[in-house]
Amino acid sequence: MNPDLKNFFLFQSLKTLKIAHDALKEVTLLNRSFSYIVYGIIALGAIGLISRMFTDPVGFFRNLLIIAITAGIVYVLYKRLTKDKPNKKEQRSFSKAAKQSVQRQKGRESASKGKHDNVASFSLAKTSRKIRNRKKSEAQLTVIEGKKGKKKNRALF
Repeated sequence: MNPDLKNFFLFQSLKTLKIAHDALKEVTLLNRSFSYIVYGIIALGAIGLISRMFTDPVGFFRNLLIIAITAGIVYVLYKRLTKDKPNKKEQRSFSKAAKQSVQRQKGRESASKGKHDNVASFSLAKTSRKIRNRKKSEAQLTVIEGKKGKKKNRALF
């Protein structure tokens, strides 16, 4: 690479770093002054609340009650509008079934480790394998409720 070109790129990267550093200083200064303004507004609000509580306690508590009722109404409306939809219920059922499956799998792994260590002979292992094959499947399936009323789009042959 050409030394002049190398110096040019070095100069440009240093120039970019200087600009970034200056911008960071300005943002820090703005954040600091902004935080002072916010603290000042909070302090004035606290002074106003305390003076209102001493000069007109009935009005103060009435305003608090109105604010609490308004917040309660907004909360109830929010909960009603964002009711659990079937997808959320299905997702919850799926995650519950997945957790149960993981727990069962961990239990099987710990139980199977002990079985393999205690096998005394080949014939004993062979008979236990036959018995295990006769038992019902170890996979315990959990039914997750879905959209049963919805017709499936199937191609008829």
